[in-house]
Amino acid sequence: MFNLRILKYIVISIIILVYSSIFCQEYQLITDIEIQGTINVSEELIKSASGIRLGDIYDEKESGKIIHNIYNLHLFKDITIEKVSEQDGIKLIIKVVENPIIDEVIISGNKKISREKIREIVNVSKGDYWSDYMAFNVRRKILDEYYKKGYHLADVSFSHEQLSKNHIILVINIYEGEKVSVNTLSFYGNEKLTDKQLRKVMNTRQKGFLHSGKFNNEEFEEDLKKISDLYKNKGFIDAKVIDYNISYKDVKSIDITINISEGKRYKIGNISVDGNTRFTDEEILRNIKFKENSFFNQKAFNEKLNQINSMYYEEGYIYSSIDRKLIKSDDRIDIELQIYENTRAKIRKIFIKGNKKTKEKVIRRQLAIKPGDYFRQSLVLRSQRNIYNLGLFTPEIYLDYRQINDKGDIDLILNVNDKQSGSVNGGVAYNSVDKIIGTISFSHNNILGNAWRGDFQWEFSKKKQDFQIGFTNPYLWDTSTLFGFNLYHTRRSWSESNYKIYRDGGSIRVGLSIPWLDYSRATFSYSLLQKQYKFIEKYNENEDSPDLKNLVDKGKQVYSSSSITLVRDSQDNIFQPTMGSVFSLYTEIAGGPFLGDFNYFKEIFETKWFLKMFWKVALRCKWRLGYITAFGASDVAPLDEKFYPGGTGIDGVRGYPDRSLGPRDGGNTETIFSAEFAVPISGDQVIGLLFFDAGNAYKYVSDVNLWELKKGAGIGIRVTTPLGLIGFDMAYGFDRGEKGKWQSHFQFGTTF
Repeated sequence: MFNLRILKYIVISIIILVYSSIFCQEYQLITDIEIQGTINVSEELIKSASGIRLGDIYDEKESGKIIHNIYNLHLFKDITIEKVSEQDGIKLIIKVVENPIIDEVIISGNKKISREKIREIVNVSKGDYWSDYMAFNVRRKILDEYYKKGYHLADVSFSHEQLSKNHIILVINIYEGEKVSVNTLSFYGNEKLTDKQLRKVMNTRQKGFLHSGKFNNEEFEEDLKKISDLYKNKGFIDAKVIDYNISYKDVKSIDITINISEGKRYKIGNISVDGNTRFTDEEILRNIKFKENSFFNQKAFNEKLNQINSMYYEEGYIYSSIDRKLIKSDDRIDIELQIYENTRAKIRKIFIKGNKKTKEKVIRRQLAIKPGDYFRQSLVLRSQRNIYNLGLFTPEIYLDYRQINDKGDIDLILNVNDKQSGSVNGGVAYNSVDKIIGTISFSHNNILGNAWRGDFQWEFSKKKQDFQIGFTNPYLWDTSTLFGFNLYHTRRSWSESNYKIYRDGGSIRVGLSIPWLDYSRATFSYSLLQKQYKFIEKYNENEDSPDLKNLVDKGKQVYSSSSITLVRDSQDNIFQPTMGSVFSLYTEIAGGPFLGDFNYFKEIFETKWFLKMFWKVALRCKWRLGYITAFGASDVAPLDEKFYPGGTGIDGVRGYPDRSLGPRDGGNTETIFSAEFAVPISGDQVIGLLFFDAGNAYKYVSDVNLWELKKGAGIGIRVTTPLGLIGFDMAYGFDRGEKGKWQSHFQFGTTF
């Protein structure tokens, strides 16, 4: 028994000694850390990055991790670790070889890309540590830029001049090579679609008379996807690009071969839907109809699914989703739609952010959707449009939402950004009639943050005085009632008609929305003015009309009139519209029951409509019809109230001077048609125009002849500035004389 106990203790002791020996060998206490090889990098940085500290237990397996941690600094090209045994543990010696520091960067060999552009691309500057990692990235960035320009034989290498303290002058050597173009672009495996059809969807083209043949890797990768999409849109849902081969014909050109697997072509079979409760099967399938025996079209199918998604979004099911399953059977595809409606989102609150100048109530008035309503996509989009059309905010009006409970209810968050609302301008101008003219103007469309509009303008010279002041409150007493007034003091000359007019007075107006007609408003106005006509030059009975002489002889007269304007405006953007329409009817009666010295009736009908064509190009069309006639004691309507087409403005016909069309003393009726193609050059800020105008004015309605309208066409540009919209047009008048058919037009504000 005694011998067994002794044997037991001996075995346990041996086991303990063995494990202790192993532990002491693999896990040893770090008593010192020494850094060797540093020149510019501090030892403390290396120790900190290593992740080890004095007193840690050193594990041989952790040495790789230590080296990796230090390498991540991108400051060293080589790192090794040595271990030296000491009495109480071990000393670690970390040996490093530093990357050199860049003192100067020299770029050599570049001609097609500027040094400034290359420096911007590589982003290497004095003080950076030059490493293999950085060299890899710099080379890749430079080559990517050259590849975009078609230089696929370009290469980049590096050299350096060694300076003291491990500093260098880095030289980036660029070999540009020849520009590579596509010599041939061919396909293999395409039996149902021709090479021509495939090439048509690609940006990569063979070099020819109309194509440079430039090869761009990124564009080519996109082209391969376009080929696959083309097949899927024609019913070949299994089609794919198997591979492609690019071979160099010579140093300047490449041949590309694309290998295609077309697969079988499928027609659309049965379409079924499941999981829907909000809409019936018939309502959903109505949005996903295809012609009988038509081939499956992936693009059209996706668009129809988006229509179904919009149906659910419109009803507040913003968490809904649709799974589709395509089941192949012979030459047909059966479509199974699984709809997950989920919960319906109700709006709890609407938060408005970013309005530093505009009062929140001004914005909330424009909301077509209210707290407590179910989310409706159309009403949210309309709210955004209404807010932008106030003219108080930049186009960046963003909408976000956050879910607030398990039911899926949400808070809407509307982010706006105030833009400059007021301007003060002063200047001096000169023309041959008025000589030197001074101008002072002030305008503000958001007074006190209430969306009140005020403006003041004064033009003055020895021959001209034009003073105007106006104010508009679109929401009188926080209702939808508009109230405004204008005051006038004008001395204005019309040299082409040999008269000038003196006008003093003002007007008030009240506008009301029409509740039963969407986007509509009726505005009532009353004007009371005193007018006086005078000849600019002595009366010439051979050129000046007796009507004008009669007005001059009467001296000062009172003008009293009332008008009503009915407008329905559904345009999506009042500054640069692309959709919607505007219908307006203006009716004015002067004199008669309103007394005064002038008796006339005036009617103007105008319609505009806007249509988005392709890309971002919009078509704008306008018809304007005007009519004026005297009644009662007046034989003729006032000359300044008649119609004078030509030039720009509300009666503009570009290609002709201002007020140059129709009778010299103005027309009693006018017809104007305009059409524009508007192309955005820089968002809403810069718009290019291609336009056609036609119009004329006539003394009598019986003289109107639509086939004899004066026609003009040309190009123009519109620029939105802090001072407002500025435009320039160059137009050709088809019905002008043999000389001087081109006419330039410069304008402020929206005149279409």
